[in-house]
Amino acid sequence: MFTLPKTTILNRFVPKKTFEQKVPNGKKILNDIVKITIKNKIAPSTINIEATPKIPEILLFEIVLKNKEIPKNAIKTIDELVNIPILYKLIFEDSFCYAIFYKEGKKYFFSDWNETKEFDFSYPNLQKVYEEMVKSFFRSDAKKIENNFAKSFEIELQIEILAKEIQALENKITKEKQFKKKLELSQKLTPKQNQLQTILKEINE
Repeated sequence: MFTLPKTTILNRFVPKKTFEQKVPNGKKILNDIVKITIKNKIAPSTINIEATPKIPEILLFEIVLKNKEIPKNAIKTIDELVNIPILYKLIFEDSFCYAIFYKEGKKYFFSDWNETKEFDFSYPNLQKVYEEMVKSFFRSDAKKIENNFAKSFEIELQIEILAKEIQALENKITKEKQFKKKLELSQKLTPKQNQLQTILKEINE
């Protein structure tokens, strides 16, 4: 699953009822999950990486699913109950994807199905390992920003929001039949496109 020393391996099965019993509608929330396994534990006791006050350890979960749909509510529930950073590998038959929740930014990240990802565990402390895990899910060039994770995360969100707004406006322009309304929408679109290009240019300079 991950390239990690044997000392980190747990392979600990966790019954679903462990989580189901602790939240209202627990069975319904975790219904699409077949099996939960804690595959690895990354901590000073298992690997030569220092803990930090915010990140004492990181757990790697493998979750087998009943269908090819990411159970976002289940992941949210597990995260809230465990309260330790978790990197998930979700599996349905021959397909897989990854997920992580960046707690400070209150943001979930998901890979595409069968998207190969490389996770680097060679950093000197768990805070850096965790930040680089989260950055590996970034879709934009914001991941290129080094030594300033907060800035990288903020710009990734800005780009994501702008990209969605631009796409929505472009869809409206395509569907709009009246020239005057097309023009009005275009006037809203251009500043957002310019703003996005400016952000991307600054990243790559």
